[in-house]
Amino acid sequence: MQTPFAVAIDGPAGSGKSTTARQVAKILGFTYIDTGAMYRTVALHNTQIGTDLQNQAAVAATLSQLDITLKGRNVYLNGQDVTAQIRTQAISDATSIIAACPAVRIFLAQQQKQIAQTGNTVMDGRDIGSHVLPWAQVKVYLDAAPEIRATRRANELAAKGQPADFDKILAEIKERDRRDTSRDHSPLIRTKDAEYIDTGQLSLEETVDKIVDLVNSHKNP
Repeated sequence: MQTPFAVAIDGPAGSGKSTTARQVAKILGFTYIDTGAMYRTVALHNTQIGTDLQNQAAVAATLSQLDITLKGRNVYLNGQDVTAQIRTQAISDATSIIAACPAVRIFLAQQQKQIAQTGNTVMDGRDIGSHVLPWAQVKVYLDAAPEIRATRRANELAAKGQPADFDKILAEIKERDRRDTSRDHSPLIRTKDAEYIDTGQLSLEETVDKIVDLVNSHKNP
């Protein structure tokens, strides 16, 4: 059986991972896996049932209740479409806390690893190249200055008619960066074999082209 081809895209919040990964997958004909949506779904469930998000044991106890399914752009929690519900700022804030829970990371990483074995994938997150898919043939680390990432997030929220306080969003992004890089279990890091791309200096199309070129170069050295 031929080994599936995997593209691992990591980076901090707002660096353009999901949008870029989705476009790369479309061009290559690969399956796109939005791991961030999976974490958001866990956060949504725990928020809905009133779990103390700081209580990692309580959060871990809810995992057996979850059936998370990704179908194209849609995300389902126990059969219910929660695509819109997981994209609010409140759930973003909750996800930052949830993602630090080792049990959640182990639970979701196992699912992500299984998915990657079923075919060629583009997977984005914060520990894909370092922890989930260390064997990925192409690894990329996307980055941008916090101010640029905050502006992007504010624009996204404004476009959806949601509150978009730039200073608040910037503070939240910096706090998320701190949590992601300092957590004990699978922290956000740039692996030595990951291509560094500053998306603050490039258009979406330029970023996508760089990654597609990396994949093609690997396939056809």
